[in-house]
Amino acid sequence: MTEQIGDQKAAVGTASRNRASSNSGSGSMAGAPAGGTIGSTGASGLQARHAVLRYTTLRLVLFLVALLLVWGVAVVFNMDLSSQLSKLTLLAVALLLSSAASFVVLSKYRDAMSAGIVARTQRLGKKFDDAASFEDEDEDEGEDE
Repeated sequence: MTEQIGDQKAAVGTASRNRASSNSGSGSMAGAPAGGTIGSTGASGLQARHAVLRYTTLRLVLFLVALLLVWGVAVVFNMDLSSQLSKLTLLAVALLLSSAASFVVLSKYRDAMSAGIVARTQRLGKKFDDAASFEDEDEDEGEDE
């Protein structure tokens, strides 16, 4: 029992040091393995956040490109853009175009983002389960005394 508590404290201390070392730096992944995957350190959470930010930014850029494209077509064909309905229609068409394009073009980035979120969720779930079992062990010891 005492060995388990010592192991858990050592694991928490190691995780804290890893988080501190990954947060203090220029943001580069200099200590990352060559394969690009990171173990259970805090850097994988950072990498997942970068994947989410990258995918979201690319989605926004794709939407703006689609909006410019649709607006350009409307101007070329002399469509009336003075009413709110026509502007809303342009936005809706650009949204539909960018959604369809992102489904095809950004699949690699979407998969990377999804994998990062799943890994982070599993890691947090494991920490929660470990903490719950640790509390249960404390309660059991308190009842024995």
